Amino acid sequence: MDKIYLNCFFCFLFFLIATYLPGLLFYPFFREGFSAYFNYNEGLYSYFFIVTSVFILVTFLSFYLLDKIPLVRTRYLDSTLVYYAIFFIVILYFILSINFAVNFTSSFRHKNRLADAGPLVGILFMMKPIVYFIVSLAVIHILNGNILGRNSKILLFLILISTIMFLNSSMQFIFIILVAIVLWAPKLLIVNFKELNFKALFLVIVLAPLVCISVIFIGIGNKVGYDYLLSNEGLSFLMGFGDLLFPRMSTSLFSSVVIFEKAINGTFFGNDVINGIEATLANRFALIFSSGSFDSGLIDTVNRLNYLEVFSNHAERAGASPGIIASSFFTPLFPFSLFIIPLYVAFIFRSFRYHMSQQAKFSLLSFLILPYLVMSLFESPLNILYIFDPIAILFICVCFLGRLINTSIVFKR
Repeated sequence: MDKIYLNCFFCFLFFLIATYLPGLLFYPFFREGFSAYFNYNEGLYSYFFIVTSVFILVTFLSFYLLDKIPLVRTRYLDSTLVYYAIFFIVILYFILSINFAVNFTSSFRHKNRLADAGPLVGILFMMKPIVYFIVSLAVIHILNGNILGRNSKILLFLILISTIMFLNSSMQFIFIILVAIVLWAPKLLIVNFKELNFKALFLVIVLAPLVCISVIFIGIGNKVGYDYLLSNEGLSFLMGFGDLLFPRMSTSLFSSVVIFEKAINGTFFGNDVINGIEATLANRFALIFSSGSFDSGLIDTVNRLNYLEVFSNHAERAGASPGIIASSFFTPLFPFSLFIIPLYVAFIFRSFRYHMSQQAKFSLLSFLILPYLVMSLFESPLNILYIFDPIAILFICVCFLGRLINTSIVFKR
């Protein structure tokens, strides 16, 4: 396999480890909390080992097979036109983020419905994956051994400020740190930690736990409120939060074992998923074309189905992304879906490989950052079929529109 494409496979492998490892490590210590949170108290480790080993093997074979297909180059769009298109997107994202900061708080997702927030907020959420994709191309530009141009740095700085104003989830805080690294410490993306000088290594050691603590703090604060969290009662709540925190971090893990167990017992969800996609698409078309048949209460998605199957207690409108492994069991045409989803993963990274030169260098940090930027594509792959969805937009950008961009020219500006 091509060395650079093999590194792309390792990017995905690191993503799997980062996604599933916390739950596997903390399950023995917070088993009661996990059992109360999920519809599962059986052999977690044996089921997970089986399904994950098979999935990784089939994914590697998918990478191997796609690597045998020649990489066909398409004609790039005019780089000046692409640059100004990116400029327009970033400026619009900045303006809409100001509007969000003025009218909403970081607890938006727990206090508001996107459908009721107005078209400007809706556009902002639809633009978010496009902005993440722009940053991913900037990262690849650096991995190729290039330096960002002055104008590109200005646009990334505007993305940084916009994301701070638009902050409404703990995972966005990671994005803020990431953009800061791209702007002011790009060497971390291509230099292994053992090659760093003492000062840089010290910063990494100090910042890593601070980032983790901040992510946890923001995630809990958005949910229960910062005033409560900073009170004595809130601090007591925080100290005993392990039974809730670690299960919340393990949705993909338990989705994989729960849905895998159901598949073993002969329960499949292909027809439910197809019916849900048809109903959701019809409902979204009704909203767009102002049809009287639009149902604001309809939630017939894969995320909702996964939530009802995996979780013990159910909120009225909640959902939960199944993750990349469980999605193989939700995808119609089982057991062929066990090959469909790995091929989907390999195709996404094949699209990234399209932009990488033979001189591209990876560090441990870039192994983690690159899949993070398109993480939503792996959380619930079937969402790309809903068309009018941020994940569908990201998939189109990564796998098709992105191939028209000459990153080595665009990001030198």
